[in-house]
Amino acid sequence: MTDTENRKSKGAKVSAPDSANEPDSANEKERVTRRKLVTGVAAGAAATTLTGVGASAEASGGRRRSVKVKPVYFPRRRHMPEVNLIGKLAVITGASRGIGRATAEALIAKGVRVIGTSRNPAGVPNPPAFPMLPLDVADSASVAAFVPALASHPTFQQHGQIDILINNGARFIFGQIIPQPPTDFVNDYLANRDLGVRTVYTGHVMLTTALLPLMAQANYSRIIFTASAASYWNGSTVFGQSGLDVYYSAKAALRIYANHLDTTLRGAGSPIKVSTVSPYTINTGLADGLNPIYTQPMNAQGLSDFDPILNAGLEQVRASIANGLPASLVGDAFVQLAEMADPRQNVVAASRRRRLAEAGGNELIEPQYVDENAVSAMPLVAADD
Repeated sequence: MTDTENRKSKGAKVSAPDSANEPDSANEKERVTRRKLVTGVAAGAAATTLTGVGASAEASGGRRRSVKVKPVYFPRRRHMPEVNLIGKLAVITGASRGIGRATAEALIAKGVRVIGTSRNPAGVPNPPAFPMLPLDVADSASVAAFVPALASHPTFQQHGQIDILINNGARFIFGQIIPQPPTDFVNDYLANRDLGVRTVYTGHVMLTTALLPLMAQANYSRIIFTASAASYWNGSTVFGQSGLDVYYSAKAALRIYANHLDTTLRGAGSPIKVSTVSPYTINTGLADGLNPIYTQPMNAQGLSDFDPILNAGLEQVRASIANGLPASLVGDAFVQLAEMADPRQNVVAASRRRRLAEAGGNELIEPQYVDENAVSAMPLVAADD
């Protein structure tokens, strides 16, 4: 099959089901209700205001949906490794906890050697067994210093090249799209929106570009980005979903960059293949306390002293994340992509199995794609329309 045919098979079937992945059963076909996922009218309304949780067909003015979403779920239940990962070297950003750490552990179980990064490796609780180097992707000086530090690390010198680069490090960015008093327009609103974009998007562009010369230049070479299910929608059908507009926008930009990079490298005959993994709701500490970037003043508990709507939304988001999918599921998705001879360009880390679908928030996430399709200038419609 030619590269063009590969690209057609990937691009044209992004919305097609991966039927071999997760076969249906009577339990799996049972619909997950929003009531099980959003408890309490007030909390649900607040969450909708902030992030769109609770979005439904009514959000698009009651318009009938003419298309449906059929995500490419990973990890697949039926997976046959095509590449032996034993002895390969992976560099993983944001590897101190959550998805990054789970991915590192999953790769190590496959025989991969891992070098992780953290903004503050010395402060990582329960530090991992694999080496950690300091890196703040939002800081160009830190990115520049990381490259020689990595090249001189004994693990890298023993191997001589990066086989797998996983761009995972990220932070949520929360805050009202219209700054609320007493938000400082320059120091809170503008500065932290800029920090959010550098953390989620441009920092990974900088790092990837800087590390390309260290990537394996023959045979096997992979770059995989942690995108987000939210990178596929913009929130336009849900009033007030703008509380995460910077995060959504930056993740969408990251996914688009990754896809362009893959096409460019393949076209140039490079062995480097680029993919993205877009997780649904995952149980991590991403929204806890002061872990996110906030574009308005917050107290030490990660709550606002003047914005109860933001607080209610944050509490609901945190509750949803606490009941989300295990980070190990995303780690397994990364491993499966790494084990493919010709990996898919984009997959989601989620499942249609009932219990996992409930934890991942499928019935809250997937309808938003269809709602926004209804207001698009280029909507997808049935082929005979």
